[in-house]
Amino acid sequence: MTTPPFPEDLKHILAARKGNVLEVTINRPAAFNALHGEGHRELSTVFDAFEADPDLWVAIITGAGDKAFCSGNDLKVTQEGGDISTPRTGFGGLASRLDREKPIIAAVNGVAMGGGMEIALACDLIVADAHALFALPEVKVGLFAAAGGIQRLSRQIGRKQAMELILTGRHISAARAAELGIINAVASDGKSAMDRARALADEILLASPVAVRASKRVLNALDQAEGLEATLARSMTEFVPLLQTNDAKEGVAAFVAKRPPNWTNS
Repeated sequence: MTTPPFPEDLKHILAARKGNVLEVTINRPAAFNALHGEGHRELSTVFDAFEADPDLWVAIITGAGDKAFCSGNDLKVTQEGGDISTPRTGFGGLASRLDREKPIIAAVNGVAMGGGMEIALACDLIVADAHALFALPEVKVGLFAAAGGIQRLSRQIGRKQAMELILTGRHISAARAAELGIINAVASDGKSAMDRARALADEILLASPVAVRASKRVLNALDQAEGLEATLARSMTEFVPLLQTNDAKEGVAAFVAKRPPNWTNS
């Protein structure tokens, strides 16, 4: 099998090889690292190359700057009717990538909102800076967490705790996320989330990459046994018509205008 070429003409993403580790940075700090169609496709291409490259064993994903990991879907692009389409691999090139065999660590260096939190949840491990904030706030703009947030959060922390965060859209701190089991650790002792992520990657590199991939395949099978793929498909059957409702249009418009939405329940 031919290994796909590693992309070099990236506009919205940075990708750097560090030995057997790939470090990926969402590089749209002026937009709080929000994503649109081109960004999704770049991430998908990068992770395709990562998965196919035998010399890359672990990946880390983070955001540029110190304010945002990823603030989710770029709602300004959405309101303007721009390209927000996602590839078959889903939001951030990860949310619907159900067959990957190599571990990915999310180093959350700021806000992880909506699709940004869904990217983190799709990773295998999450570490965060103390000032990081997490939320699935889509219901506040007339949408819902359709990129796996509902499925993964309820699996990872339990139905009742997840339901509270999903139905309220509440923001929580990194400390609270650690208490709930959403993340593995909060960076401390003067170290950043990226420092912690690199340390975790180094620890994984001490293990057999063959054994790590075998472990991931079993975990993938567990996701399939629990119906993850089917429920992700159900999210899309609900989400597409929701986008056409008055409430969804009003929610996005209100967010962009920085005003409270006027819901009409239609």
